[in-house]
Amino acid sequence: MVFNSFGYVLLFLPAFLLAMQLARRIAQKRPELKEACKVVIIAFSLVFYGLFGVRNDLVLAISIFVNLVGILALKRIAIDNGEGRKGLGRLLFVLMLIVNVGALLFFKFAGVFFPIAISFYTFNQLSFIIDLYRGDIEKFSVIDYLAYILFFPKILQGPLMGYGNFIVELDKTKEDRFDSENILRALFLLSMGLFKKVILADTFGRAVDYGYDNLISLGSLEAILVAVFYSFQLYFDFSGYCDMAGAVCMMIGFELPDNFNSPYKAVNIVDFWKRWHISLTKFFTRYVYIPLGGNRKGAARMYINFMIVFLLSGLWHGSGWTFIVWGAMHGVLYVLTRAVKLRKIPAFISTVLTFIYVTVAWVFFRANTISDAITLLARVFTGGSRRISTNISACFQLDELWYAIKVTPLMRFSFVWEVCLWLFVIAGVVIIFFSKNAMEIARNCKIGIRTSLLTAVLLVWSIVSFAGVSTFLYMNF
Repeated sequence: MVFNSFGYVLLFLPAFLLAMQLARRIAQKRPELKEACKVVIIAFSLVFYGLFGVRNDLVLAISIFVNLVGILALKRIAIDNGEGRKGLGRLLFVLMLIVNVGALLFFKFAGVFFPIAISFYTFNQLSFIIDLYRGDIEKFSVIDYLAYILFFPKILQGPLMGYGNFIVELDKTKEDRFDSENILRALFLLSMGLFKKVILADTFGRAVDYGYDNLISLGSLEAILVAVFYSFQLYFDFSGYCDMAGAVCMMIGFELPDNFNSPYKAVNIVDFWKRWHISLTKFFTRYVYIPLGGNRKGAARMYINFMIVFLLSGLWHGSGWTFIVWGAMHGVLYVLTRAVKLRKIPAFISTVLTFIYVTVAWVFFRANTISDAITLLARVFTGGSRRISTNISACFQLDELWYAIKVTPLMRFSFVWEVCLWLFVIAGVVIIFFSKNAMEIARNCKIGIRTSLLTAVLLVWSIVSFAGVSTFLYMNF
């Protein structure tokens, strides 16, 4: 199940909220059932993920079972018996790391099938194992662990939360604090997230798919647009999903950590990685960069550690050479930015340059092969000045917009076919570079008639467009 589906919005989400409210009432009246909310979260999370199919369910079940057995054994040996980081405790810890990383690499490279969200739930389990071994987790329960791994608002796209922070928020969900204004804010956030995903990301995505399927025929302007459109598609896809996840959490009193903070407003690549997939950056910093030595062993070693992290990030996203190139491009610029102190460049210029570099790197991220990526970049300079193909502009002619344009005098002009395309480009630029974050808007806006109407319009527009949605991109990483 995905957030942008009829089943989720019209059935699953209302049923979950009702079940949570009933569980809260039950827990208050019967203290022996104080874990009722956690049971509801686990049950609905199992349904949410379970609809992805038997193979995905089986891999997840085996992963959780094997890790839970290992974790209970590690707790008994290394913590309860005082073994700590030695002997059998260390051996078991290393074995668990090998099993988890090995399983992830197997599915990445074996070419069988890739289980939905395996990278996210594997990283969460690795985080738990490492923190437990280090002594950062003093106590836990099986039910808390299951909720931590399965929690449906974050299993597909993150954020990668630490167990301790997750439990603090999880305990808040049992508090009965129904607030109608808070629900309206959450619905507003949900509507913005759906709009980003269903209307913006999926529309840009159709043009991107056409472009990458017809690389040789692209003109220069078309090649530039296809590259930019993919940057926009990724932004609205990931950002929209984060907003939708934040919305359901807001409804139950659970606060997800920020995972996406206007990354294309970044003034350099270092700033970009403080804004894009924030929890992944923190994960690699805590569990890879620092254990490798961080910046404690001199500048040269620090830069090598940076490159290792970015190459691993590329592998995390995919097994092809295109992902390695993408990670290397980010790593090289990151190292250069940290090593070379340039004169201060005006923020506007540095933001534009950073966006261009990130967009070029995304070309390799999206392309099936390095050759395809080079072909697209070459078409920017060799494609000529031909007009935008109607095959591309038609991707943006949503019925609800196109019918409105057809009754205007614009139909007399030859450029009418591109009007919808440029409307989407303008909307994308305004939202990405000049608007506040959706979460910030939802938290601080005044709930009134205008906000309610906007929520209704965005929700209805998005829901009636579900029939043409694509999958969530980050679900396959």
